[in-house]
Amino acid sequence: MSMTNNNLQSEYLTIRDVRQHLNISQAAAYELAKRQDFPSARFGGSIRIPREAFLAWVRKCTSIPKDLTPYMTVN
Repeated sequence: MSMTNNNLQSEYLTIRDVRQHLNISQAAAYELAKRQDFPSARFGGSIRIPREAFLAWVRKCTSIPKDLTPYMTVN
C-alpha cells in the first residue's frame, strides 16, 4: 500500500506514513524517529513527523549522480 496524496497533504505524518513512503519496516521507521537529524515531534505517546521537514530530509539524504539529472523530469 502506498502513501496516499491525502496523507501527503496532512501537516504531520505518522510512522506508518513514513514507513510506507520509504518502503521500510516499522522498526526501521521508529529507528529513524530516534535519530537526531530526523524531524519528529512527540505528542503524548504519539510520534508525528512534519510533512515539509520530512520531504526536505529525504531530499537532503538522496544522492543523485550529476550525469543522471539531465534525464530526470522535475515535478
